[in-house]
Amino acid sequence: MRGGCQIFLLASTLPSLASSLLVLPPSSISKRHCHHIALVKSYYNNANSIQRFTPDNANVARSAHDDKYVLEWKDDMIDDIIATNIKSNTDDDDDDGHLFNAALFSASKAWGRRPLLLRNAFNPGKLMILDDDIDMQEAADDDDDDEFGPWPSWQDVVDIASDDDAESRVISHIPGDYSTFDIEWGALSDSEIDKWLSKETTVEAMNNEQAKEHVRKETLVVNDIDRFHPPLADWIYDTFDFIPNWRMDDGQISLAEVDGGIGPHVDNYDVFLIQMNGSRTWQVGKRKIDAIEERDRLIDGIDVRIMNDWDDNQHVDKTEVEEWVLHPGDILYLPPRVPHCGIALSAGCMTLSVGCRAPSVSDLVSRLAERFSNSVEDVAVKRYTDDDLLDDCSNDNFSPGEITAKAKEDAKHLVLNALTNMMDDDSVWDEFLGRCVTEPKRLRNNYPIPLEDDDEFDGPNVQDVLDGRGMLYHAEGICFSHSEVNSQDLSGTATAIYRLFVNGEMWQSDSADDGILYQTIANNRMLDGTTLLKSIIGNNERRAKKVEFLEKLVSVGLLYASEE
Repeated sequence: MRGGCQIFLLASTLPSLASSLLVLPPSSISKRHCHHIALVKSYYNNANSIQRFTPDNANVARSAHDDKYVLEWKDDMIDDIIATNIKSNTDDDDDDGHLFNAALFSASKAWGRRPLLLRNAFNPGKLMILDDDIDMQEAADDDDDDEFGPWPSWQDVVDIASDDDAESRVISHIPGDYSTFDIEWGALSDSEIDKWLSKETTVEAMNNEQAKEHVRKETLVVNDIDRFHPPLADWIYDTFDFIPNWRMDDGQISLAEVDGGIGPHVDNYDVFLIQMNGSRTWQVGKRKIDAIEERDRLIDGIDVRIMNDWDDNQHVDKTEVEEWVLHPGDILYLPPRVPHCGIALSAGCMTLSVGCRAPSVSDLVSRLAERFSNSVEDVAVKRYTDDDLLDDCSNDNFSPGEITAKAKEDAKHLVLNALTNMMDDDSVWDEFLGRCVTEPKRLRNNYPIPLEDDDEFDGPNVQDVLDGRGMLYHAEGICFSHSEVNSQDLSGTATAIYRLFVNGEMWQSDSADDGILYQTIANNRMLDGTTLLKSIIGNNERRAKKVEFLEKLVSVGLLYASEE
């Protein structure tokens, strides 16, 4: 569910900026899709502020823990959680002081098996420069991108949530009463923008405990943040480069006031929960639950998938739930089907959720059904036949109302033969799966943006990039994958086919040279001239066609060029 959503909705038009917005895009964003980004003016002045977490005071807050360690489950998923030290293959952190990397995570053997908590995995001081720590106008005028980290600020997220083209919702509830959960979809209004900006640094005062018990606490959840904030897309791509492109979903960020949360729930896929600012308590179940148990425990009558009995000793008591407090820079990995519940402990609580989706059986079967329904191939249009139906007219046991065992068996074989013919053909199955897993995972209107519709684009073209000016980038939120498959002709001769899948579309070639280009495009979110030239090989005619292919990808918005 990740953010309490049951369906994905997007409005259809781009918004005009509210009068309260100050359009001062940072230089690291303004050159790449700056028309999607606007910074909201600061409300820190005169705010009833609380202390925000920094790398220094966050370390103090977690002083009861080791500076760097991992918590992991035992294999049986039931025993008490144990602490174990896991070291990466490198002796030192990276240049930004980050501990998290592929070697470390792989060594934990947690993927798909057990939750894993890593303290101080990232240095938020390097990844998110708070807007009130710098002079915005000077930074916007300066070409020094180091003034900004890749993580968006609270203000950036509020700004994106005010965009009609974004997928945002506010989830609210009265603490202690899970039946009160409610969800409101849609872009933030002007008044809501002001309210959410103030929530970063203020804690609402309560006159008495009785009043506090009846106040709804809110969480703002925004999907596709990486699509609107290219530096975050770069960071996610680099940080999680050990996960195949087709398994990645999006960067979702939630902003919460104290006691805000989206309730106890289960996700169907792997997720990395990264604390960006503030602190949050995570309660995590010690066992996976199946879809039937989840269904039986869902609260009826509300629009958010919330599990009941979270505090009931019969189901989830203190022996079946582990609780951790995450501070800035901590990361919690959860495999699919592990119940969890997050509760904000401070104002300014920001959590980045990086999801890793995978198709379900129902997803694949429904897409197979679509393919068959739109096909004119014999295997798809073939109908049930029973040529021997009247061969034995003297059957005294004939029952016109009966569906016979033979009829059921024949119908079964009709379907199985069609599926087998498709799945036994490696080329057909490769095309089906490649298109399916690279399709957009949520509804989007007018995206990606074709180059001819982007009136603000004045950057380099493909030839400029090949000449060393600028780079080509994957359009944010678009999946690029490649494959190689052997295809047999009627004579049985096998030929290697190279394919590029982008956003559900496919390009293919039997040329190994084209395969090199496809692989280069799919494996590199950022493509500079040197990298591209190494993959544009062949005679002049073939090289020209490869450049033309790149220009085609740019023209439809799947790739875009930037000076950076």
